[in-house]
Amino acid sequence: MKLKEKKKNPPAIPTASMGDVAFLILIFFLTSTVFTRDKGLKMLLPEKTKKEQKVKVVKENIVTIAINPAGEVKVKTVGYDEIIKSDDYDKIRQIVEERLRERDTLLVVSLRASKEAPYKNMIAVLDQIKLCKVTMPDGREVRAKKISLIPASGEKK
Repeated sequence: MKLKEKKKNPPAIPTASMGDVAFLILIFFLTSTVFTRDKGLKMLLPEKTKKEQKVKVVKENIVTIAINPAGEVKVKTVGYDEIIKSDDYDKIRQIVEERLRERDTLLVVSLRASKEAPYKNMIAVLDQIKLCKVTMPDGREVRAKKISLIPASGEKK
């Protein structure tokens, strides 16, 4: 007498709960992942005004600092005009502090960087301006707070 052979099912992995597992893993990673924000220069910008206001600044109150594509810095103010190499940026701080002693809170620093200028040079100059601090004879501490960042002349905004 011949017995019937049982059909053997090929081994298989059950996939009925795969969707649930994938969904749980997705939720886990979405809730545990930390998204970093882009970092940039932290600067306090003036509030937007309703009308376009023109501010007139006396020439004696302006220190113009221009960075050319080679990374050299030209510092220009009334009675002073010099080109500073990238290894001597501490001189910028001395010049701005000197002008702060003379002009107090009226001083405006105009930083003009060429679009082709190395980014690190602009940051180094901006750091030197922000480091400027002068103690006035009456005990007040004055810093260069009015900094104007504009494209170099001849370049589009």
